[in-house]
Amino acid sequence: VDRALSSSEQYHGRLCAMSEEVPPSADRQKLREWVEALVLSTREEVARKDQLEGQLRESAHEIRNLREALESTRAEALTDPLTGLANRRHFEEMLQKAIDQATLRREPFALVMADIDFFKHFNDMHGHLTGDQVLRLVARTMKDKFKDKAVITRFGGEEFAIILPEADVVAGKFGAETVRQALLTRELVKRSTNESLGRITISLGVSVYRRGDTASSIVERADNALLQAKRDGRNRIVTEDAVQDAAKVA
Repeated sequence: VDRALSSSEQYHGRLCAMSEEVPPSADRQKLREWVEALVLSTREEVARKDQLEGQLRESAHEIRNLREALESTRAEALTDPLTGLANRRHFEEMLQKAIDQATLRREPFALVMADIDFFKHFNDMHGHLTGDQVLRLVARTMKDKFKDKAVITRFGGEEFAIILPEADVVAGKFGAETVRQALLTRELVKRSTNESLGRITISLGVSVYRRGDTASSIVERADNALLQAKRDGRNRIVTEDAVQDAAKVA
């Protein structure tokens, strides 16, 4: 672009100079030479403009490729490679976004924390490859059952976190129960031997956004509900309200 601007300025300067040196119409030879010089200069400028257009098209193509590569790299940085779910970093970004929107619009959202029951024992008994198969099964079930707007995350290890926009505690518990029930219908089979490994169960805790919540406070309540579900025998859902009620009784 800088080169094009420079050549345009030069071309403009030549035109200005030539306009002051127009030969008299009676001198046809000089007039012909003047017109030929004008045409040649204009053709050179047109050729430079055509070259610039080609370079700009190439640059635009390179920019599109770079943008696509950047988006792909960002998506990889926010995705858990094993399950294809959002990773912990993406969860933290989306949770803060959900809190900001809930604060602004005064709309609730639910947070579901889930943990695969006895996963370490299962992993030790059947091996890490089969453990990976279990994680993929749980991830696939969650993607099948939760609506599109839900943010489903592999929180870490065998633990998952799901953000459910515009959901209260009832909707959050219903969504969690849908996943829990779906897993009970899916039998896990070891690919290498075709051996049946039984069914996978999960424990889940549900919390709901409260005005003034921070990311850590809403996660803590969902995590406490999850821990209560495990203490109560696993393969169940506990809401933050149930944890508070149990504490009052105690």
